[in-house]
Amino acid sequence: MQQTLEVQELALVLAVKRQDPTLLNPEFLHYSGIIPEAWELAGQPVRQPQGAQVSFQNGINIIAYPNQTTFVEPLQDKAEGEVQIASVAQRYTEILRNMDYQAVGINFRGLITFPGSKEGAHEYLFNTLLAPGPWQQQGIAPVRAGLNLMYTFEDNRLNLGIQEAALQLPEAEQVPILMFTGNFEADLRTIDPAERLAKVQHLVGNWPSNLETYRTVVQSFLASKVETTADIPIAEPTEQIPAIV
Repeated sequence: MQQTLEVQELALVLAVKRQDPTLLNPEFLHYSGIIPEAWELAGQPVRQPQGAQVSFQNGINIIAYPNQTTFVEPLQDKAEGEVQIASVAQRYTEILRNMDYQAVGINFRGLITFPGSKEGAHEYLFNTLLAPGPWQQQGIAPVRAGLNLMYTFEDNRLNLGIQEAALQLPEAEQVPILMFTGNFEADLRTIDPAERLAKVQHLVGNWPSNLETYRTVVQSFLASKVETTADIPIAEPTEQIPAIV
């Protein structure tokens, strides 16, 4: 069974010094032109001083807290040109250009599945990504672990988390998975306030480059030729993306 990286989600995070979350509402988003008129709500918006959320039927969520606004979109089977939240976030920052933007985060969530092997994810993590040893044999149950790694590149830094989890399928079957969560963060506090808006818009629009870096790093794990005890070979990533329930 071949392993593939399946990128599930993109989240764009705009950190701000302070804001009123209750300003986030469907009327403001529509009338200001931040979102298209055709977008329909998926449920009743949440609007409270500690946080607000607007969810749409296309799967996009916009969430505001006193210190940040997050734009989330599922990436299932979407081409780059079909992703909408980058342009939404750019219009949002253009309308709210006087906000004190502190940082921009570009976050990805992806996974690899191990169908047909109940302990496949665990074995891959502990026998391929980690060196086997007596430390794994302590206690009365299999040891669990998560990895947090930091990669530094010329123009940014990737924080990568790897964690065991389970994918719940519609047939009530659970498939073991490894989650790969990637975060690129740019600190804007040292940038002149007059230049921050342009920097925010550039960073948000540059998410495809971040996705390519994220894929390349995760691919280095998938390219490992060491097999788990379930004898699961490793292959190149594809774009087939199941949904997490």
